[in-house]
Amino acid sequence: MKRVVKKNQMIITALAIMIAVAGYLNYSGTQLEEAVSRKTSQEEQVLMENGYDLTEEGEVTDTPGEAVLTSVGGSEFSASAKLTREQLRAQNKETLMEVINNDTIADAQKQTAIDSITSLTDIAEREAAAELLLDAKGFEDSVVSITDNSADVVINMAEISDSQRAQIEDIVKRKAEVPGENIIITPVSGE
Repeated sequence: MKRVVKKNQMIITALAIMIAVAGYLNYSGTQLEEAVSRKTSQEEQVLMENGYDLTEEGEVTDTPGEAVLTSVGGSEFSASAKLTREQLRAQNKETLMEVINNDTIADAQKQTAIDSITSLTDIAEREAAAELLLDAKGFEDSVVSITDNSADVVINMAEISDSQRAQIEDIVKRKAEVPGENIIITPVSGE
């Protein structure tokens, strides 16, 4: 019986570690997408400056003036980042629910899984509250990502002033319940 309990504890610990790693990878992936998006937009701009026109998919057309460039904007990035985040959370919750519904796992491990789901839900609610208030204050298409006791905030603007940075930090401190020194704000051009 002790072997089963230890094995179950190892499984729960591994799941918790996987969730933490998945959160980090999700954040790292959004940073990579951001860099790729900026590079693609710059390349498209160079093509347009040299007289080439691009379709909506970024393909070069033969006839100048035939199509209008539409690069990956902040709202598309924001939607993609939020979708990826929610898909990852759904997978994590599904895995934790399997642990909870498994009759061979001890009650203590099931409680750990329940606590993990509660924590995931709490983080999702805090992120949504911060994003909603940021949108209401004019910082549209922002993405807030909370991991442990820190928050990464991506703002759909090329630059932000010190007063805007202070306003964003205040919103995230209040709504995401993260100390100011643990908030990283990254402006990203939506153009």
